[in-house]
Amino acid sequence: MASVMGAWTWVEVVAWWLVVVDATLYNVVAWGGKGWYETKFGRFARIFPVTKAFGLLYWGLVAWLGLALSRAGVPIFGS
Repeated sequence: MASVMGAWTWVEVVAWWLVVVDATLYNVVAWGGKGWYETKFGRFARIFPVTKAFGLLYWGLVAWLGLALSRAGVPIFGS
């Protein structure tokens, strides 16, 4: 049963890091590449606009989730 727990812990850590990368890329676009995003993805950018406020909220929620995982004993920064 311990190996199954280890596998799920690994999945949680990988999923969290993927969300961290996504939040970081979103903020890079929101704070510095909004013009590029709107030019490159015209129609898509009108449907899904990129805003700085949502970027900060997204990063805050990801940090909160990381803190919760860490407090639960999940080794998000390695063992």
